[in-house]
Amino acid sequence: MTRPGVAAAIDSALFDSLITRFGATFGHDDAPWRAWPLANAPAAPGRHDVVLADGEATADTIAQLTAGGAVLIETDREGGRWIDTVRSPMGTWVLDAHADDDADDDRPHPPAFVAVLLAALALHFPAHDALCIARAWQPGRQDWPTDFARFPRVRHAALASPDNPPQPFAPCPPDLGLYAVVPSADWIERLVPLAVPTVQLRFKSDDAAAVKAEVARAAQAAKGQPSRLFINDHWRVALDHHAAMGGDSGIYGIHLGQEDLDEADLEAIRASGLRLGVSTHGYAEMLRVAAIGPSYLALGAIFPTTTKVMPTAPQGMGRFRAYVALMQPVVPALVGIGGVNGSNLREVLDVGVGSAAVVRAVTEASDVPAAVASLTALFGR
Repeated sequence: MTRPGVAAAIDSALFDSLITRFGATFGHDDAPWRAWPLANAPAAPGRHDVVLADGEATADTIAQLTAGGAVLIETDREGGRWIDTVRSPMGTWVLDAHADDDADDDRPHPPAFVAVLLAALALHFPAHDALCIARAWQPGRQDWPTDFARFPRVRHAALASPDNPPQPFAPCPPDLGLYAVVPSADWIERLVPLAVPTVQLRFKSDDAAAVKAEVARAAQAAKGQPSRLFINDHWRVALDHHAAMGGDSGIYGIHLGQEDLDEADLEAIRASGLRLGVSTHGYAEMLRVAAIGPSYLALGAIFPTTTKVMPTAPQGMGRFRAYVALMQPVVPALVGIGGVNGSNLREVLDVGVGSAAVVRAVTEASDVPAAVASLTALFGR
């Protein structure tokens, strides 16, 4: 790497147009992002620098770049596809995208690609999502990409082979309605009689006996009732209880976060007939999960939330609309999550989703039945 650095060629007009068109929608980073070919990168790139490698970088180069917080994108060509390895402070993703046969420029990082990549980074998308947007961008267009077929496939950390996808999980109706996420079986027992359409037990404990008892109690409360019960995280306990009850357990499905997917026995969940819902926080995660055919996707966090530590900043309504436009044709059941309450629920539903998850809007309500009635009424407007 040379000392002063020579920037990658960029379509400046396209970059400026994207910032102008979408800055208000997604927010805009005032610090300039810069892209450099690996051979011409500065000696000490930092957190607003992207280094583009045509092929694999050496271990020493990777260590040097990542130590300074820079983004490294290594690109290889396999037949008609680009294979991009994105290394950033948020981890490593390997993504596999179609290479346009009719593209005027067959280089791995042409000026238009660099423009969209840097614009997406400036619009606060993390590096792996910015890469997804840049690869999905249609040459000659300025509309935000919504064609799922143009988006990359996830090679790492893949949940299934993109060339041999598994059977999808049992489907959910697209209108899961008001979705109350609560910390105990006691809350499930309070909400099921109020006919809350969907409820989730998010019981946090390392006590195996306590978890088993809480799941059994929540399942008993939901059995034979119209409320759909999802069990968060404790997938093995939910499967065991469901099997012990002969498949008539009161449990409708299991909800997993991104961090749980690699450890869960997805085949066992699929075979049980239980539904699977998954939390996602951006393009790469949505693409990763879409490969296994989940029953629903939860998209967020839309608004600031204090109920859990989030891996990303609040997405905002602009990103939420973009995610729904991309994913709804692929996974019809979508749930808006994160900071949703009575003041913003209608805004979430107006995007076109059939469900929104609430926590404090129920658990901190002074009058729970009144709160449920008020929130449920918003779905009917």
